[in-house]
Amino acid sequence: MNRILRSSLLLALLLPAAAGAQGPYRAVLYNGTGAFPENKLLAMALAGIVNRDSARLYLLNVYETWSYTQTDEAWRDIYRQRGGVQFDSVISIQALVDRFRPFIRGAITYDQTRTWGNFPGQSFRWQGEYAALIGGLTDRLPAPPSLASALNLPVADSVLVTDAFDGDPPVWVTGRVELPSHPWNNTSLTEEQRYLTLLDWGVTTLLPRANPSKFYIREITDWAVHQRMFQVNLAGTDALDLNSMPVPRADILERVLNHLHAENPATVFHIYGWIHPEPMTQWFAFFGSSFHETLLGNLSWHASFPVPPRQYIPRSRVDPDTVLLRNRHYLLFVSSEGDAANWVMSLQAGAWLSPARGSVPVAWGWNLHLFDVCPFVAAYYYDTATPNDGLVAVTSPLGYAYPDLWGNDVWNGALDSTRALMRKFGVKDFYGYKHYAPTGTMTYRGKTISNSFNFARYASFQSSAGADLTMVYDPLLPSQVPVTTYGPLLFNHTGDGSFYGDASDLTAMANRIIAKVRTQPLPSFLLAGYQRFRQDDFAARPSPAASDVSLPRLAQVVALVKADPVAGAAVEVVTPETFSVLMRRAAGYLAVGEGEGTPGGMTLEQNYPNPFNGATLIRYSVQEARGDRADGEGWVRLAVYDLLGREIRLLVNGTQAAGAQSVTWDGNDAAGRPAASGMYIYRLEAGGAPGATAKKLMLLR
Repeated sequence: MNRILRSSLLLALLLPAAAGAQGPYRAVLYNGTGAFPENKLLAMALAGIVNRDSARLYLLNVYETWSYTQTDEAWRDIYRQRGGVQFDSVISIQALVDRFRPFIRGAITYDQTRTWGNFPGQSFRWQGEYAALIGGLTDRLPAPPSLASALNLPVADSVLVTDAFDGDPPVWVTGRVELPSHPWNNTSLTEEQRYLTLLDWGVTTLLPRANPSKFYIREITDWAVHQRMFQVNLAGTDALDLNSMPVPRADILERVLNHLHAENPATVFHIYGWIHPEPMTQWFAFFGSSFHETLLGNLSWHASFPVPPRQYIPRSRVDPDTVLLRNRHYLLFVSSEGDAANWVMSLQAGAWLSPARGSVPVAWGWNLHLFDVCPFVAAYYYDTATPNDGLVAVTSPLGYAYPDLWGNDVWNGALDSTRALMRKFGVKDFYGYKHYAPTGTMTYRGKTISNSFNFARYASFQSSAGADLTMVYDPLLPSQVPVTTYGPLLFNHTGDGSFYGDASDLTAMANRIIAKVRTQPLPSFLLAGYQRFRQDDFAARPSPAASDVSLPRLAQVVALVKADPVAGAAVEVVTPETFSVLMRRAAGYLAVGEGEGTPGGMTLEQNYPNPFNGATLIRYSVQEARGDRADGEGWVRLAVYDLLGREIRLLVNGTQAAGAQSVTWDGNDAAGRPAASGMYIYRLEAGGAPGATAKKLMLLR
């Protein structure tokens, strides 16, 4: 059998079979537990290459998210159970390369002893990361020369890099990053200078031929290789001080950002990885970017796993017609950091796997861009959600983004992308924040970095996108008060311990909430906590923080709040969708009856006359098949409400025969007093018919 035929047969065996009539979905799992760093780097590059058109290689414990140490194991089991995947496990790096040899054109070699770090505690193989970058553009694997030889991977002095995106001419580049003749291997330079010399060459040579709409910062992953992104590993030495980013490093970043801005003149581009100091995410936004924390492996697998076209309908979606504003203290708890893949891909640090999920209404924060990129992940969350698992987009549907900092050139494109994600995933409530300028406001390389939004511009974007409610953390807005000044509805919480509040003492946390609730007139709204949700095995969580809370612990807090003898009976914990409807109604943005559609089984006609100043007739009908009673009668309720959802007059409340009915409203309230002139809502509910239907009427005195 000749070599070409053997390769063709092996390639056919490696093509995944979709689960279904053909049997299980076949794929390879590489268990990298305890593997050498050079083997893990090679495996990530290999996954990025072979997963480009289909999910073929899953990585176990190669680069797992820090927030939940069972992330890889949990998703492996989910793909087995819900995706029909049958994994063929491999431990040996030799066996792994042999399994996928038809996809590989050779190796890019590097010196694995060359390491550097941006800040204390960081150390990475800078030559190895660049070998992976070049390998991702040429379908080759990064390997030290000895490993390349042991794996029988051919090595060439030069390899041809072509442009798979926008037609830049191909260029020959080195296949041996470690060669002493390269300027970045000048022994008179410091390690940082050597790495920056390599980056300078890369910006000139590789960046124009890499992905023009995506860019990766920090430790390289299979996702960077998969998307053929340009990658740098740069950071400052301080978590918040932008000036801790040395000028030579910032110069390289700015060259990259200017290039990508020019490549995307009408919409945002995406940055993945992470940046230190974090306020630089605002600086990036000025160039038209959205940011996504993605320091983890397997995104190439998640993005490539096939999912048939489907709808994403939140289980927590509510019909505004069925949600009435009552004299309650409405509380909302938001899970934080949903903009980050470390939370999206870690099953919210294991909290989503809790048996207690659904016992307390919460708001799960999500990055809808990552949902769009990884449809199986999105489908899993939507399919396993309960009605108490509410959804918000953090910090925007496009990720870790600041719309008020985007220029006019990318504004409309960003709006189009935002609206598309909102429609696709049925999410219209946002949570946004800025809070990383140590002095409140500062200037960095000509750009203003602030802890506050430019609210006129931010509100314009939110309104144009069609956001229902935007929750923020901003020191310039009043706290825990609906704000309508700028047009769209904003709700801020700052300075009261509800943002990353201390959850280590549950009683103290509950008392903090109770003290706030007791001061509020009814009805009231309180964002009671923006917390990091974590696994139920709370003591074993990695990187513990005082703001972390598990769902069973959160349920204990809610029970303590509801037990308060003064305000507890009026406390109601709700999802963000319900919170949004109620607040919009209280603020006059939404009247009763502005829901969608008319439930089957009943008909409500427009009142006559309308407008009216004496009495008006309301006709309605209810179908017989309501399942209430064998004699064809069923319960009917018809009431009149003002635009804040307060019941003005109950017109019908009892059993009636099926068929056409009518009732007259004389314009008086329940106490017989004339109701004020204005717009009102009349709303019909009936027996076994789902939902309700409503219409508006006008009373003129």
